[in-house]
Amino acid sequence: MRRSIFGPEQMARRADSIQLPKELVADLLESSLRFQEVAETLEVQLDKKTVKRLKTGDRELKKRQYKVASSREDIDRILSS
Repeated sequence: MRRSIFGPEQMARRADSIQLPKELVADLLESSLRFQEVAETLEVQLDKKTVKRLKTGDRELKKRQYKVASSREDIDRILSS
């Protein structure tokens, strides 16, 4: 039977962590970010007021019913009117 070269303290420390391949961690992170995007999209879709505003904005965009602002002052002026 082969004996470990690590003492009890070192073995206990090693048991508190694990090693994973970088590719696996990267895949898990990417999947987590995709899931978060899907959850946020669903959250917006479930908010009826937001969906209504998005549809209105889409119609206005298609009809070119929008205002263009090129500075902070333009934005303030448009929003205050």
